[in-house]
Amino acid sequence: MNKFKERIAMIINKIHLGSIYFAMTLLVGMAIVIIINVFMRYVLNTGLRWGEEVAKLLMVWFTFIAMAVGVKQGLHISLHILPKHLPVKLDIFFKLLKDIIIFAIAGVFLIYGIKLVQFTSHSIMPATEWPGSILYLILPIAAILIASEALMDIFGIEDYPDKIEAIFNKKDKTGDAKHRGFVISRKEIIDD
Repeated sequence: MNKFKERIAMIINKIHLGSIYFAMTLLVGMAIVIIINVFMRYVLNTGLRWGEEVAKLLMVWFTFIAMAVGVKQGLHISLHILPKHLPVKLDIFFKLLKDIIIFAIAGVFLIYGIKLVQFTSHSIMPATEWPGSILYLILPIAAILIASEALMDIFGIEDYPDKIEAIFNKKDKTGDAKHRGFVISRKEIIDD
């Protein structure tokens, strides 16, 4: 059973890592389309007919992929109303409640995302002439990513987030992580 959990964790981590790189690609693609469109509009007095539409599509896809990544890494805003040092059982209960709520929200995204994709599948985007459902197809995909993370937490499958963090963080000579321009010491992490 332990090997099974490790295999699931490895697959989910690879999907998560792929979604991080996909989100980066979407963001870069959106920036390139916008820069080219602005240059063409203000320098060449013409523009890409499809530029705004494609940039909007890339932005929507980036937003939902980034949301799934944020759920995986716990990057969303949270309120710490209760004291940090709760009894262990109460702390476990609140973490389980959080994961159940996240799973329920992912279920709503999945159900209504599928309905939205079906509803817009007959409409055409005006500039690109792509099906309108392409814009909303990311909703069920992000819902599946979010639900899988919530289920892993609910069933206690360790997903080794430190392995993913190690890819994006470099260590300095003291062994402290350099994360987004800040040096985070081991003592700070332990104190939190």
